Order: sequence, then C-alpha cells, then structure tokens
Amino acid sequence: MSKEKTLIKNTIIYAVGNFGSKLLSFVLLPLYTYYLSTDDYGYFDLVTTTIMLLTPIITFQIYDGLYRYLLDSKNNEDSQNIISNSFFITIRNLIIFNIIYLIFVQFKSFRYEYIILLQIDFNILFGLFTQISRGLKKNIQYSVSGILSTVVTLSSNILFIVVMNLRVDSLIISNILASIVVIVYLEYSLKIHKYIKFKLQDNIIKRQLIIYSIPLIPNVISWWLMNVSDRYLLTFYRGVEANGIYAISNKFPSILVMLNSIFYLAWQESAITEYESKDKNIFYTKMFNVLMSIQFSSVIVLISFTKFVMEFMVDAKFSSAWLYVPFLYMGTIFNSFSSFYGTGYLSSKNTIGAFYTSVIGGILNILINVICIPIIGIQAASFSTMLSFLLMWILRLWQTRRYFKIDIQLKNFIILSSISAVFIILYYYDNKIINIIMMILSIIIFFIFNKKLMDKSMKFIFKKIRRA
Repeated sequence: MSKEKTLIKNTIIYAVGNFGSKLLSFVLLPLYTYYLSTDDYGYFDLVTTTIMLLTPIITFQIYDGLYRYLLDSKNNEDSQNIISNSFFITIRNLIIFNIIYLIFVQFKSFRYEYIILLQIDFNILFGLFTQISRGLKKNIQYSVSGILSTVVTLSSNILFIVVMNLRVDSLIISNILASIVVIVYLEYSLKIHKYIKFKLQDNIIKRQLIIYSIPLIPNVISWWLMNVSDRYLLTFYRGVEANGIYAISNKFPSILVMLNSIFYLAWQESAITEYESKDKNIFYTKMFNVLMSIQFSSVIVLISFTKFVMEFMVDAKFSSAWLYVPFLYMGTIFNSFSSFYGTGYLSSKNTIGAFYTSVIGGILNILINVICIPIIGIQAASFSTMLSFLLMWILRLWQTRRYFKIDIQLKNFIILSSISAVFIILYYYDNKIINIIMMILSIIIFFIFNKKLMDKSMKFIFKKIRRA
C-alpha cells in the first residue's frame, strides 16, 4: 500500500472512533446552554481546561514516549519493557499527585473537588490505555474505544442533566464513567495486563522515556495552554461569565481542532515511519500542501455558516459568542501547521525544539492577554491565540529545516489567506444577503481547492466498500 493510501486508511479508522467523541461537545451545546447558566458552564470549562493542563504535567507526557518507542519495538519483549516502564512511571506520578491534591483541598476547598480528582485519575489511565492500543497498532480497538466513550458520555449527560436535574457534577461524572468503560474494554480486548510486569522495571528505559517525553509537555498542551491562560485572565479581569461566553466561542473552532487531531493521529504514524526514507521531503511537502488547502478552505466554510448555526444552537444568554470566533478559527489553522512541523521533533527523537517553540508562543499569548484584555475584553483572548500559534509555526518552519524541507505552495497560501481575510471582514457585516452569498461561495471554494483529495478519498472508500 502506498504512503498516501496508508495515511488515508489510518485517518478514516481514527475518524470512525474519534469523530463522535470530538463532535460531542459541539452537539451537546444546546443542552449545555439551555440547562446551565453562564456561571456554571464557565466553571465546568475551567475544570476541563485545568485537567487538560495538568494531565501532561502529572504524567510527564509519557504517552508520546510510549507510542514512539512502541513503533520501534521489534518483538513482544520490547513492547513489554516499554509498556511496563511507562505504566509504572504513570502510577508513581499519580500516587504523588493524589497525595499533594488531598493535602491541598484540606486548606483550599472548591466545588466538586473529590469527583474532579477521580476524573483526573481515570482520564490519565484512559489516555495510557488508548495510547498503548495505538502503539501496538491496534487501531480498530482504539477506534471502538472512541465510539464507546461517545455513547457513554452522551447517554449519561442526557440522563443526569435532563432527567435527574444535576448540573456541573453530572458532566464530570459522565466523563469518569466513559473513561472506566474504555479502560475495561481495552483490557478485555487487548489483555494489556500481560504487557505489564513489575520485574521489567528498568531505570535506563524510564530515563530514556522521560527525556524524550518531558520536552513535549508544552507542545502537547499548546492549544489548551494558550486557551487556559486566556480563560484565567478573562476570569480575573472580566469574571466567570465572560469566560463562559468565550468557552462557547471556542466550541466552534473545536470542530476544526477535532478534525486536525484525527488527521494528526494518522500523520504522526506516517511521519515517523517515513522519516528515514529518501523521498520524505516530497511526501512531507505533498501532505502539507494538502493540509494547507483543507485548513483554509474549511475555515472559509465555517466562517460563512457560524452565525447561522449559532442562532439555532446557542441560547440567547451566550449570543455574543459569535463575535470572537473568526480569529480563533485562524489560530486553529496555524496550530495545525505547527503540529505538522512538530512531527520533525518526534521523528528525530530530538524533542527539545518542541519545548522552546511552545514556550515562546505561550509567553506571547500571556503578554497580549495581560496588556489587551483590560482594554478590549474577550476579543483580545481570541486575537492572542491566533498570533501565538502563528509565531509558533514560523519558529518551527525555520527550526525543522534540519529534519526535512517542505516547499510550501506560496501562490495557494497567498490566495487562500487573502480570501479568509475578506470573509472575516464580511462576517462582521450584519447583512443576510451577504451571508448567504458567503455560504454559497465558500462551498465552491472548498471543492475547487480540494477536488483531487476528495476524488482520491472517495475512490478509496468505494473500493473498500466493493471489496466488503
């Protein structure tokens, strides 16, 4: 199978398992905004983003080291060594964190502190088990676990919020239940306990995994790092309600983040396995230019439809959220570009570059927020996110030249970025006719710039259907 077909196949497999769970937070927007107050939703969003921030720090982001070295493992013994040492690093760190957390809440209590701890614990074990399944190339089981997570989260959210009339605690409990179900399923289907042996603990392997993984912490949480700083500073300067509105604004770019994360799972495997090949620059160049066309054209479509969709999906008390979406869309594009280039650090096992570029992007984000949020409010948060990811991508574009060389189609980049800028300007005009014209044009633009990819993908899918 060719490199492109392998990437398409893995992307489809990951999409089947991840699409539902990634889309879930968007689909449930009407439920959240109707039953929860802006204060409640703002608090839950802070809990979620804080957990996203804490997880890589607690685990040393050992998931990436586990995955990278599992792909290189030659036999079952190698796999057992990597999984065992990754597992015991994670458990040790979890025990230490639980002790610190329990001491902390004796002095500083907050809402739902104990079930939040349970969510952190099970989220981390969920991440470990799903990454083991990826590293073992059990992509089907990985996808099934995503479907199970979606079903459990959706059904329990409806039960707890609508039927039992619970509030923020229901969302946390739903996440815990989903994680437990996935852990049990992956243990049952893959017998993960057979790979974990206490006697295989090896300080040299542990050190190797930690040295590889720790510099990736800022890289992995870059999207959340940018948004977490936004959220805390918005809450500090403008209150929890402002953060609730900003959180709703972020749900719309999360559609693109969702698609990017699915592609990135497949791209990560392809980039690593093709890193030593002679024609890697040709392959990387081709894939980046395809990604660039998809990103810009998708944002053009999303910008055109956002206000229309918001009217039906978001309660009136969150209605101002539409103002802050466009720059978050653009931030998502530059985040996807920086993630694409970031595979150079993973493939070469030289991850310190990912650390520096992510930290620099984060510092710029915080500086813009501190200076501008008191002056222009929520819009400063969305603008800082865009500029921070743009800087991150530019730094990585320059820094990763030692690993590979990508020839960007400059003409397409200029055309698509210019069209995006025009659509953002028109977005702020309150004119329904202009909005309808934008919708029609955006779909035409999407098909023009992605025709070849769509043709290849459809042929691949129909071929698989006929064989089945």
